[in-house]
Amino acid sequence: FGQRDKIITAFRDYKPKKSSKSKSKSRSRSRSRRSRSSSGSSSGSGDDKSEIKKVLKGIDMDKYYKEMINKDFDTLKKCKDLTHSDLRGVGVALFGQRDKIMTAFRDYKPKKSSKSRSRS
Repeated sequence: FGQRDKIITAFRDYKPKKSSKSKSKSRSRSRSRRSRSSSGSSSGSGDDKSEIKKVLKGIDMDKYYKEMINKDFDTLKKCKDLTHSDLRGVGVALFGQRDKIMTAFRDYKPKKSSKSRSRS
C-alpha cells in the first residue's frame, strides 16, 4: 500500500453525519444488524479465539483482545473483515495500529495440523 491507498482505506467506511433525528434511527438499525449476524456463528469459536489471541500477540497488540471479543469479533472471518471504524469502536485510536491489526488478520493463514503435512 502507498500512502494514498492507506488514506482511502481509512476513510472507505466514512459516511457524513445527517440530522440528529435520522442519526438515532441508523444507530439502532446497525446494532440490530450486528447482533443478528453474530448470533448464529458459534461453532469452533474457542479455537478461533486462541488464533485471534495468537495473531494479536504476534504484533504486540494483545491488549485489545478482550475488547475485540466483547465487541463480537470472536471469529477469524469477522477479524479478517475488520475496518478502521470497527477498530476505532474497539478502542484502537492510532491509524498505524489499526492498519497493523487489519494487515495481520488479512495475511494470517491458520496452520494445518501436523498430521496432514507429509513433507520431510
